[in-house]
Amino acid sequence: MAQVRIEHVYKRFGKVTAVGDFDVTVKDGEFVSILGPSGCGKTTTLRMVAGFERATEGEIYISDNCVSSSKTGTFVPPEKRGIGMVFQSYAVWPHMNVTENVAYPLKIQKVPKEERLKRVQEALEMVHLGEYAARFPNQLSGGQQQRVALARALVAQPSLLLLDEPLSNLDAKLRESMRFEILALQKKLGITVIYVTHDQAEAMAMSDRVVVMDMGVVQQVGRPHDIYTHPINKMVADFIGLVNFLPGKATGGIVTIAGVEGSFANPTPAVQGEAIIAVRPENIDINKESGLVQGTMNHLFYMGDSVDYRVQVGEHLLRVIKKGADVDAIRPGDKVYLTFDKLMVFNKD
Repeated sequence: MAQVRIEHVYKRFGKVTAVGDFDVTVKDGEFVSILGPSGCGKTTTLRMVAGFERATEGEIYISDNCVSSSKTGTFVPPEKRGIGMVFQSYAVWPHMNVTENVAYPLKIQKVPKEERLKRVQEALEMVHLGEYAARFPNQLSGGQQQRVALARALVAQPSLLLLDEPLSNLDAKLRESMRFEILALQKKLGITVIYVTHDQAEAMAMSDRVVVMDMGVVQQVGRPHDIYTHPINKMVADFIGLVNFLPGKATGGIVTIAGVEGSFANPTPAVQGEAIIAVRPENIDINKESGLVQGTMNHLFYMGDSVDYRVQVGEHLLRVIKKGADVDAIRPGDKVYLTFDKLMVFNKD
């Protein structure tokens, strides 16, 4: 296993700072996701840990070994960092069969043939591809090719596994299945994982901790539950889950929403003046009898296990999601009442 320390790392391309002051420690055996929109610097960060990019400033340590330092000039190449890596594009070689693809890292390490074949078979069994050893990539589905790439990353028994959006090319059902298979493998082997994704559902479902990035800068680091329930700013609240944003004002211990009668307790007293009030759709109660705010139900979407409402409150169109709701209980045009729970308040700027 490996602890990874990324200490005040910067990556600049000319005058453009792709990653700025990235400072995070990944503990032994921890599963950490780097999450953010396209172009936020998450893949560049992973490539610096892997050794495919050289950091402009800062230090990177894997298992207390310095693999990159702008101070001393240290730079350990990827093949000597003891890592496994899985790319978004699979990167399996079409002219090699499954066994040859998976065995390649061991061949480079000059592992004896008998030992090599034994470890390849063990790796294939781990990813449920034991019977596909003689097939070529063009005889496999996308999901099976991704498993080959995963087996190849694991066969060298790395202390650190890096995954760069490995499931983005799979269909939704297979993507969900592979999430849990990767997580189960990680727990079984006890290895440290850094996982890059733009999919917040993947990050929430798989991670011990999540690093949220935007525009090259770390916005927040924490457990999925903490980031979801206590986002540090509007960007994090918006990127993690669904949320309604409403303009308002914070005065002392209360907040008011522009154009809406009534006031609410301010959960963030440090925010005063012009503010953004946020509430997640599942934290709004809707009924036809009573509540804090009156509105009109515009339309609804039946989702099977829930109903997704759009409610007009003054100038604001709010999204409300209720699990197990009766689809016929509230119809478009009905007057309804809303009660807000777990408000979040952010500085307007």
